[in-house]
Amino acid sequence: MSTLFAELYNRETVEGRFNANRLLELLKEDPVYRVAYKKMEIPKNTELNSTHILDEHIHFLEKGIVSYEYEDQIISFSSEGDILGMNDIFIPKASKYNVRTITETTIYTFSKQDVLNNIFSMQEGWLFLYLNNQNYNTLVAEKYMLMRQIGKTRLKNILVDIAEKYGYPDDDGIKIPECFTRKDIANYANLSTNSMSQICKILENENFCVIKSKQFILLNTNTKNRNAFTNNSVKQRKE
Repeated sequence: MSTLFAELYNRETVEGRFNANRLLELLKEDPVYRVAYKKMEIPKNTELNSTHILDEHIHFLEKGIVSYEYEDQIISFSSEGDILGMNDIFIPKASKYNVRTITETTIYTFSKQDVLNNIFSMQEGWLFLYLNNQNYNTLVAEKYMLMRQIGKTRLKNILVDIAEKYGYPDDDGIKIPECFTRKDIANYANLSTNSMSQICKILENENFCVIKSKQFILLNTNTKNRNAFTNNSVKQRKE
C-alpha cells in the first residue's frame, strides 16, 4: 500500500495541495464541506482531556503550544497548524494520550464525525489521513531512537530540536521560549531532576548553551552538530 501511494503521489505534492491549513479552510468556508465549529481560547496549563475538550472532536491549533503525554511522560509537542484528535482514527492507543497546553492556546474545534465524513468523500482526504498516520509512526520511531541515546546526547538533541522548531534569535544564540520549563524538558528527555541539573552544568561548561532566567539559549544549533551528537552517542554505546 505504501508503494502504491508513493507511485501515485509523493509526500511533497500531497502536502502542498492538501494540508491541515487547506482542510481547515474547507471546513470553515467551503459551501460543500463547511461544518459547524467553535473557536476556543484555552488557558495555559489546561489538560484538554480532563475538560472533555477532546471528546469526539477534532481541533486545529491556530496559536499556542501543547504537549502530548502518555502515563505522565511527555511524548511530543504540537503548535500552530497542527491537528489534535486525528491520530486515534487508526491507532486507538493514541486516544489515551493527555494533551496539556503549555501556553495560552487558540483552537478551532469540529465534530470528529463531521470532519471524517468530509475527508472520506475526498480523494485528497484519504491521502491526508494516510500521511498523517505515517507521520505519527515516524514520530514514535524517532522517540524510540532518541530514548536509546545516552542522557547527555539525548538532551542535546532535544534542545536542538526544540530550538529549531520554536526558538527565536537572541544576542547569544537561539533562545528557547520560557514555556519549555526545565521540568518539562527533563520529563521529555526522561531524565531525573538531578541528572538534568548535572548535564546542564556540563553543557554550559562546554559552551553548548547558557541558562538565563530559567531559559535555555543554545550557542550553536546547526544541523551538523545534531548529526555529530548522534554519531558520538552510537560510538560511546559501542565502547
